[in-house]
Amino acid sequence: MERGEELMQLNRAAFDRNTQAFQRVMAALDRHEQTVAGQAAFIRDMNRRNEVVTQQIVRDHQEFMEGLNVRDERAERHRERAERKTDKILGELKDLREESIAQRQALLAMIDRLPPAEAA
Repeated sequence: MERGEELMQLNRAAFDRNTQAFQRVMAALDRHEQTVAGQAAFIRDMNRRNEVVTQQIVRDHQEFMEGLNVRDERAERHRERAERKTDKILGELKDLREESIAQRQALLAMIDRLPPAEAA
């Protein structure tokens, strides 16, 4: 019987050690679960912040592109006005050239009709 009691005490001691170890493992598991929950909350918060930042970047990019489009449209209108002015100037220069040619021809025709100059 003595051996049975000795084994029972060894069994109780082993059970107590296992109970303490189990409690430590459960406490560690609880801390781990809390850490994981905290990390999950942190990750959700970071994802939300990243989404806000990404949306702002997209909005800023859209505004920038719209600004470029407005500037391109202004530049196109300016180029078209410059082309119209250039075409108008070229038309006027052509008219002036034709008028100048006509005037030279008229002057040459008048000179041809003059009597020859007498020697003095």
